[in-house]
Amino acid sequence: MPSVFPLQSFPVCTYSGEELQTQPVEKMFSHVHVMVAGQGDSGGGFALSVQKPSSFSDLSHFSFQAQDIETLKKFLLNKKPHVVTIAGENRDAQMLMEDVKRIVHELDQGQQLSSIGVELVDNELAILYMNSKKSENEFRDYPPLLRQAVSLARRIQDPLIEFAQVCSSDEDILCLKLHPLQEHVVKEELLNALYCEFINRVNEVGVDVNRAIAHPHSQALLQYVCGLGPRKGTHLLKILKQNNTRLENRTQLVTMCHMGPKVFINCAGFIKIDTASLGDSTDSYIEVLDGSRVHPETYEWARKMAVDALEYDESAEDANPAGALEEILENPERLKDLDLDAFAEELERQGYGDKHITLYDIRAELSCRYKDLRTPYRSPNTEEVFNMLTKETPETFYIGKMIICNVTGIAHRRPQGESYDQAIRNDETGLWQCPFCQQDNFPELSEVWNHFDSGSCPGQAIGVKTRLDNGVAGFIPTKFLSDKVVKRPEERVKVGMTVHCRIMKIDIEKFSADLTCRTSDLMDKNNEWKLPKDTYYDFDSEAADHKQEEDLKRKQQRTTYIKRVIAHPSFHNISFKQAEKMMETMDQGDVIIRPSSKGENHLTVTWKVNDGIYQHVDVREEGKENAFSLGSTLWINTEEFEDLDEIVARYVQPMASFARDLLNHKYYQDCNGGDKKKLEELLIKTKKEKPTFIPYFISACKDLPGKFLLGYQPRGKPRIEYVTVTPEGFRYRGQVFPTVNGLFRWFKDHYQDPVPGITPSSSSRTRTPASINATPANINLNMTSQMFSAIAAVTGQGQNPNATPAQWASSQYGYGGSGGGGSAYHVAQQPVATPLMTPSYSYTTPSQPITTPQYQLQANTTPQSTQSQTQSQTNSHAAIDWGKMAEQWLQEKELKTTSLPLATLTPVLYVVRWWEMTLGDMHLSK
Repeated sequence: MPSVFPLQSFPVCTYSGEELQTQPVEKMFSHVHVMVAGQGDSGGGFALSVQKPSSFSDLSHFSFQAQDIETLKKFLLNKKPHVVTIAGENRDAQMLMEDVKRIVHELDQGQQLSSIGVELVDNELAILYMNSKKSENEFRDYPPLLRQAVSLARRIQDPLIEFAQVCSSDEDILCLKLHPLQEHVVKEELLNALYCEFINRVNEVGVDVNRAIAHPHSQALLQYVCGLGPRKGTHLLKILKQNNTRLENRTQLVTMCHMGPKVFINCAGFIKIDTASLGDSTDSYIEVLDGSRVHPETYEWARKMAVDALEYDESAEDANPAGALEEILENPERLKDLDLDAFAEELERQGYGDKHITLYDIRAELSCRYKDLRTPYRSPNTEEVFNMLTKETPETFYIGKMIICNVTGIAHRRPQGESYDQAIRNDETGLWQCPFCQQDNFPELSEVWNHFDSGSCPGQAIGVKTRLDNGVAGFIPTKFLSDKVVKRPEERVKVGMTVHCRIMKIDIEKFSADLTCRTSDLMDKNNEWKLPKDTYYDFDSEAADHKQEEDLKRKQQRTTYIKRVIAHPSFHNISFKQAEKMMETMDQGDVIIRPSSKGENHLTVTWKVNDGIYQHVDVREEGKENAFSLGSTLWINTEEFEDLDEIVARYVQPMASFARDLLNHKYYQDCNGGDKKKLEELLIKTKKEKPTFIPYFISACKDLPGKFLLGYQPRGKPRIEYVTVTPEGFRYRGQVFPTVNGLFRWFKDHYQDPVPGITPSSSSRTRTPASINATPANINLNMTSQMFSAIAAVTGQGQNPNATPAQWASSQYGYGGSGGGGSAYHVAQQPVATPLMTPSYSYTTPSQPITTPQYQLQANTTPQSTQSQTQSQTNSHAAIDWGKMAEQWLQEKELKTTSLPLATLTPVLYVVRWWEMTLGDMHLSK
C-alpha cells in the first residue's frame, strides 16, 4: 500500500485557541505535516509556517518561508511518499495545493524525486475522527490537528477502514452529512441501512486477520464479517493475541480459535490470509486457497478445475492437485478452456444443486485472488472541489438564491489611451470632468491629461467586489446595483458594508458569482428568479388548481343576489357570509331576511339555531309587481304565508322555541357542533361509568341546521338518530311530538323498534337462535299489506308490521321466539339492553319488505291538517274491518285446515298456521 504524506492546512488560531480577529493583518498560518506508512501507521510529523496574503484581493498564491521550503523538500526526499494529501477545508487549501505542486515539480525537474500526486481530500471524516474517543485512545500524545492529518492519510489509503472506525456503537457516523434529506430519516432505519452496507462492502473486500492484529486501526472491519459481529470478532482477536501467533490457515479458526461449525461456514470465505507473506516462516501446511474468496467447502472443486485445465491424470499415483493449483495460479489463462456448464450439470446430478454461479466465481478468483472490486480512486472534479471547499451543494447554492455578502472594494476598468480626448467641460461651472472616474474639479484640460498620465485615475467603475460567507468571490455590476442609474458605486456602498443580493451566475472554476441587489430583483414579483420545480412536479395539477382558485375568486367577487326594496326590520341586503357574520352577535332564535342567490323570486330566511349553527330557509314569492318588490303571497315548500311577519311568527318562532327546549334539556351536549365521533365517545364513556343504564344525549347538528342528534347506547355500540325541529313540534321516526317530554317518553318506550326506512342488516339474521323458535324466511310470501294488518289485529299485536315475531312475543309475553314453552331466551320486562330485546337498527325478517304504517306517513306532513287527521281515522277503521273479516275467515277455515299436513298448506295458510304455532293462540290437531 502506498505511503501518504498529508498536509493539514489549518491556521494557528484554530490550534492554539486564539481568535482570528486578534491577529495582525499579515498573519502566520501553521500547517501540520505527518508521514503515514503503507499500513496506515504514523511516522511522525512536523509543522510549517505559511505567509498568507494581507488581503482577499491577492489570493494568487501562498508563500512558504525559505527555511520551511527546504524542510519540506528534505522531508519529501527522505520519506519518498506516493501521494501528498491536503485537507479541503476552505479556499486556503486550494492556494496551498498550488504551492505544494510547485515544490514537487521543482524536485521532479531536478530528478531528485519522481513525480508524486498532490490530492485534495474532504476533511469532514478526518474532523470526526479527530474528535472521537478512538483517536484519543490511539494517539494520546498527538495534538488534535496531527490526529486529523493521520485520518486524512488513512482515508486516501483505504477509505473502508477509516469509515469503519467511526461506524461503531458510539454512532459517530451519523454526524457525517451523507444526504440533504438525511435528518428526515428515522435514526434506527438509517443505522440499519449503514450497517448492511458496511457488511456488504467488508465481505466483498475481505478481512486480513493478521493485519488487524498488527495494525489495530483496521480491527473495526472484523465486526462486519458475516457470522462474527462485534463480540465474536473481538474474541477471535483476543485468542490470537493470547497465543501470540498468526492465523496461518483457515482450519485454525476451528482447531485453535474453537470456532463453531455454523460460524466457521459463515465467515471462512471472507477471512483472507496472505499466504505469500508466510513463506518459509512456518512449518504448517499453507493452503493457497486460504488467500482467496473460495470457500473451504469448494476447495476440491477448485483443485478439480485446476487439474482439468492442465489436463493432468487424476488417477495417476504421482497426481498432485495442490501443485496443479499453484501452477494454474501462475497461468490462469488455461482456465478459459474449461466447460464449467458441464461441470455444473454434473454437480447438480450428484445432488449439489445449481452451482453455475459458484463455479464461475471460483474461476474468476483463481485468475486473481481477492481482486479489489471497488471503484478505483480518482481526483475530485471541478464541481466536487467547489462543493468541498465551500461546503455547499447544488441544493444550497444555486442561481436565484438570496444571500448576504460583505463589500470588499470597487472594481474599475483602466482607461485606454484613445479615450483621453473625451473629457467633458461643464458650461455652468467651467470645470472639466474625467470621462472615467467622473471626477469633475479640473480647471484646465491639461490637468485631466496629467490625471491620466500620473496614474491617479482608477478608471471607470464597473461594479462592486464582495465576498460571501462560504469564501466565494462575488461581483455586482454597476447596472445591477439599483433600479436607478448609478454612476458612482462608492456613493451607494462602502467597504465592509453588508448587502443583500441574489445570485445571477456561478463560476465554479473561478469560485466566483455574479450578483444583483436591485430592489426589483430582490422582490422578484414576476418569479423570474424562482427556484425551478422538481423533475417529477405535476404541472398539470398546478395549472388546474390555479384555474379553480381564479374561478372561485371571480365567483366570490361578483354579486350573487339582487338588492331588494323591502321595508321590514329583519330584512337586510347582505350576502350569505355577511348574514352569518351578523348572526354571531345575535341571540338564539333571531331572524335575518335577505335576498336569495336563486333569483329575484326568492328570499332567504336565516335564523339562529345555536352559536355557530344557522338554518337558511328558502321562501318563494308569487304575485310580484316588479323585481325589487315583495310578492303578494309567500311560500315555504307547500305552505302559504301572507307576509314576512307571518313567516316569523308562525314558522320561525315556533321552531326557535322548540330548539330552545332541546338546548336547555338536561341531557344536551354541544359535542363540537354535533360531531358524531365526539358524541359516540361521550356515550361510550358514560356507559362504562354506569353499565346498567342506557345513556342518551341530544346535540345540535352543525352540518344539518335544524336537526338534532339523538345518541344512545343500549348495548355494545352507540346509535345515533336525528330529531328535526318543525313549526308543529319535534319530528322523530316519522312522528311529530309537540313537547320535549312527549318526545323522550315515546323514545324510551320505542327505542328498540326498528328505524323506519332502514334496510335490514345481514347481522340481524344471526340474532335468532337456530331452533324451532327461529323466524322463518319469506313470512309475507303472497301476502298483501292489508292482510298482514288484519292478522296483526287478530293476534292483538300493535300497528308495526316491521317487527319480527321475536319482538312481538317478547313485548307481549316476555319471551323471545315463541310465546309459550320454555325458551332459553327469556327476557324480563325492564329497560335493560339484552341481545334479544335490543335488535339492530332494522331487526326485521330479511326477506320482508319494509313498509311504513299509514299514521307515520301522516305525521310527516307539515303542517298537519284536518283532512290528514280524517284520513288517518278512516285508515284505522279500515284496519278494524279487516280484523273482523280475517277472524271470521279463520273460524270458517279452521276445520278444513287442521286435518291437512303442514307441508301441503298453501303459502297463505302456511303463514296463518305459523302464527298460530308461534303465538300460542291455536294448536294444530294431530
